[in-house]
Amino acid sequence: MIRPGVIWSGENLREETWLMAVETVRAAELLVVVGTSGTVYPAASLPELALAAGTRVVEVNPEPTPLSQLISETFRETASEALPGLLHRLGLGV
Repeated sequence: MIRPGVIWSGENLREETWLMAVETVRAAELLVVVGTSGTVYPAASLPELALAAGTRVVEVNPEPTPLSQLISETFRETASEALPGLLHRLGLGV
C-alpha cells in the first residue's frame, strides 16, 4: 500500500512536523492561506501566529472564513483562479 503525505481526520501531526511549521511561519515574510475553512486546529492557528509576528497574510478562498477578518488581504476566488495571478505579481509565476 502507498500512503499519501497527508494527515487524515482524527490523526495527530508529528511534533517534529508541527514545530517545523511554526518555525517556518515565524520566519516568513508572507503567508498565503489557500482553500481552508480556517477551523481545523492546530493548523488554523498558523495564520494568527504569522499576524502576531507582523507577517503579511493573504487568504485565497471563495468563501469568508473565521480568519478573514484578521487577514491582511483576501482574494474571493478559487485557488485555480487566484494563484496564477498572485504568483505572477510576486514574481514567482511562469
